[in-house]
Amino acid sequence: MIITERLVLEPFTEDNIDVLMEIEHDPSNSIYIWTNTREEHIEELDNPDVWTLAVKRKEDGYIVGYIIADLDLESEWMELKRIAFREKNQGYGREMINAMLKKAFEDMKLNKVWLEAYSDNNVGRHLYESIGFKIDGILRQHHKEDRGIMDQVQYSMLKGEYELLKI
Repeated sequence: MIITERLVLEPFTEDNIDVLMEIEHDPSNSIYIWTNTREEHIEELDNPDVWTLAVKRKEDGYIVGYIIADLDLESEWMELKRIAFREKNQGYGREMINAMLKKAFEDMKLNKVWLEAYSDNNVGRHLYESIGFKIDGILRQHHKEDRGIMDQVQYSMLKGEYELLKI
């Protein structure tokens, strides 16, 4: 469990996986993220290298979003694989990502946190860059979607960069 000023991040259970599916398959989210079947999500719940976390408001426990993170402890990295919210423009994404960075770099002593975003995900890309993520590169015309063959922008933050941001 990760607790912030306004949020609690805790593992999804099979009992509330339908909420994750609802958020993920909402058209305002599904154009920017991969989607899984219910069975695929349930299978991930048992994988210790995948964190499937509900992002809840601390005040009432309402699930405002979710994050799925992949871990590679041997290589000392965490991928913020999938992020989606049903309550947008509330600052929850920034608060949640900052909490994940703190967890990765301060608690787990990892070296790198990374993620990918489609090139047309302007809101997400602005958020990642404003937090301090750096562009590692662009996978040009990498994934075909209904809206075309999309570029995927790879971002990362290294432990040293995180430390400089804390000053």
